[in-house]
Amino acid sequence: MAATQIIVRKSIFSLELVNEDGIDAFRIAIGLNPDGGDKVSEGDCRTPEGEFRIVSIEDSSDWDHEGVRSYGPYFLRLECPPWKGIGIHGTDEPDTIGTKASRGCIRMRNEDLERLVPRIEIGTKVRILP
Repeated sequence: MAATQIIVRKSIFSLELVNEDGIDAFRIAIGLNPDGGDKVSEGDCRTPEGEFRIVSIEDSSDWDHEGVRSYGPYFLRLECPPWKGIGIHGTDEPDTIGTKASRGCIRMRNEDLERLVPRIEIGTKVRILP
């Protein structure tokens, strides 16, 4: 079977881990822009579409956004030029999962992210579909 990869399906708020064991699906949140389309400009609150890869797995447990620890235990940084700061991360707002809620990143429940991280590595391919 092919190498481990992640497939994000924005339209159904799903992240799938695909590996030799099969497919494991998780609910996610995406960019809060109501149109749900592909990212076209910095600050447009859209999640980019295309093929990317994980370039780092960072401990984000003490990161904050506007004074709140909001990134969960990990930040899986994506290489997705020209955009910077796009990744897959946890959330302190689990009720947003299954909605358009982020500024462009992909949010997961913290417990789901903790299940995902040991099963991926730097270089894991991430395909983000509409």
